[in-house]
Amino acid sequence: MQSRHVSVTRIGGLETMELRTADVADPGPGEVLVRVAAAGVSYGDLLLRLGVIPFGPKPPFTPGFDIAGEVAKIGPGVTEFAPGQRVAALLKVGGYADHVVVPANRLVALPAGVDPVAVAAVALNYFIAHQMLHRIARVEAGQRILVHGASGGVGIAFLQLAQLAGVEAYGTASSAKRELVTDNGGIPIDYRNEDFVRVIRSLPGGSVAAAFDPIGGGHFNRSSAVVGRGGIMVAYGQSAALVDDKANMLVGARGMLGGIFLPKLVPNGKRTTFYNAWSLEKSQPTAYRTDLAEIMRLLADGKITPPVAKTVPLDRAADAQLLLEQGSVRGKVVLTTH
Repeated sequence: MQSRHVSVTRIGGLETMELRTADVADPGPGEVLVRVAAAGVSYGDLLLRLGVIPFGPKPPFTPGFDIAGEVAKIGPGVTEFAPGQRVAALLKVGGYADHVVVPANRLVALPAGVDPVAVAAVALNYFIAHQMLHRIARVEAGQRILVHGASGGVGIAFLQLAQLAGVEAYGTASSAKRELVTDNGGIPIDYRNEDFVRVIRSLPGGSVAAAFDPIGGGHFNRSSAVVGRGGIMVAYGQSAALVDDKANMLVGARGMLGGIFLPKLVPNGKRTTFYNAWSLEKSQPTAYRTDLAEIMRLLADGKITPPVAKTVPLDRAADAQLLLEQGSVRGKVVLTTH
């Protein structure tokens, strides 16, 4: 049997993405062959293609972090799953495909009735937001947080999960997306016309318990400035290091050195950290499946509602990434294979 997959043939623009066909590999011991129904398209996919993320995969590689589908075949020793069972997984690469071989311990069984497109829309965004809120920042009901990029996929996940936890969330976004922030339980800050530092400092207490920043560069320092003593600034991206579709390593270095490492050397009663799901998994091996299963439960119970901006066929994956590059979509773009 043959399967289609999208290959990034070299570091560069959308023209580096090619749809290829290859024989489907049999799953080995402890592995499962998954027939993919839907795969999420993430900003991180763009950054990997452009070579912005350090230690990213070398081309050719198939992008795609989050998948939903069903078990097509199990390898020797796999007893937890059976052919036909619906599953989800988070991967380092490989999601843009009809079929993918996945270690069984990376799979989570899906609750009955959940839509694969919705699963692909929540799997990565809500998973990382959940981990940053509850495992890294350990926010508590009644606290206040600041979310940058609050109208994006991860930003909306933060807002919805914060609302569930009884946490007050301020979110930066453009004025055009103000309603999107309020509809998801956040308090909007117009990043073009308002200074978020001034807004937060004008509030009672003048600070937040946690700030979540995917922007980087000097922005990390400004986010840290509004965190109160005992609080934390959680960085999880460096979008400022992408300038005209090219990696600006100076901006990236400035963000990591000035915003993450130097504050650790000069204690000020605050914490700073750069969240990485794979690093957290090494220190907390059971967190991955526990947290992904929790997100699937919240989805099945209707407690989270991922906004799906658009579904795009697998053979138009480059068009899907273009939508993210243009910044014109509200919510998650999802690839479908059927």
